[in-house]
Amino acid sequence: MNMNIYTIYASDLVSYAKKEEQILNLKNENAEDNYSIPDNEGISKLCFNETLTIWNEKEEEVGEFVGKIRKSHLNTNPSTLMINLNSTNISEHGKEIGLSVITTTTVNFLSYEEKWSQWQSEESEMTHKTVLISNKNNDGRVQIYTDLNNSELIDQTKNIKLKQIKNVLTEGMNYAFLRHLAIIGFEGTIKNKKAVTINGTLCKTIYECSLKDNYKINEVSIPVVIIKRILQLGKSFKTPITHMTTILTRLGYILQHSWGKKFDKKLKINKSMRITKDGFVHNDTMLHLKNNWEQDVRFKSMYLDKVSEMKMKYNTYIKNHSDVKDMIIDYVKNILLAKPDDVLQFSIDHFKQF
Repeated sequence: MNMNIYTIYASDLVSYAKKEEQILNLKNENAEDNYSIPDNEGISKLCFNETLTIWNEKEEEVGEFVGKIRKSHLNTNPSTLMINLNSTNISEHGKEIGLSVITTTTVNFLSYEEKWSQWQSEESEMTHKTVLISNKNNDGRVQIYTDLNNSELIDQTKNIKLKQIKNVLTEGMNYAFLRHLAIIGFEGTIKNKKAVTINGTLCKTIYECSLKDNYKINEVSIPVVIIKRILQLGKSFKTPITHMTTILTRLGYILQHSWGKKFDKKLKINKSMRITKDGFVHNDTMLHLKNNWEQDVRFKSMYLDKVSEMKMKYNTYIKNHSDVKDMIIDYVKNILLAKPDDVLQFSIDHFKQF
């Protein structure tokens, strides 16, 4: 099977290292080092679960995304994070798209392992991509293996040793890094990071972070962090291949995420999620019931039964009380003749006489 489209060439890595004066000159990037590694309290804040809805361009729900970060039970120094990302999307045409990311990383992002898989099925055909990334020994060697349709894993990196590779953020690590930037309220541009795409290609990553104090969502205005993530690819590493935008609360919960113009799907929090002023997001059972009761057969049946019962009750009452019927007819005639600007006040004044 031809795996060329999934190759990360040695020349890519070498040319990237040669551009140290343009891309990896960390000595002159002091302003970018303000996003210090989390301490013990910061690690606790990073650990959480969240569920978001996948929406299409028609504002229809087509899938679900689940993100989880937890601290490993292993007694390691520095601490180890376990990151799990999963999403499933069923399009309007019956096509299913899924993603799974399993990442283990130290909190300083120097030692890590990740398995990132994406699949797409349409009718009876399924395309499956996987990239395995590892710097488990923190020895400056990043191993990258790629796989297409569950065939044999191909080692594409040749274990090339690059000291600068310490700035790689895998897909799972990026998820934790975004949350960390939001929690510390970082504002500015970070240019010294790199990523590996699902195709196994090394690319430059730029983070542009800005703060906004009054972002309105679900009828709540809260402070947020808006992070634009730009991936650049090519010999010059100046060609943008995608612009992603993530809006997070100051506690790191994602409110909305878009993958750019090439992908018409978006992530959003569900309408039944409650957002507090300080940026905490949690599920509100009553709000969920209010927004989704029509999809619940049991509740919809109870509602229709209650409507029928009330209609019968009101009709019977009016039939047995002709004075109420005459009162309503009189009220309707008066309001049609007066045509008041304030209907509520007119109604209050009208019925005060009874």
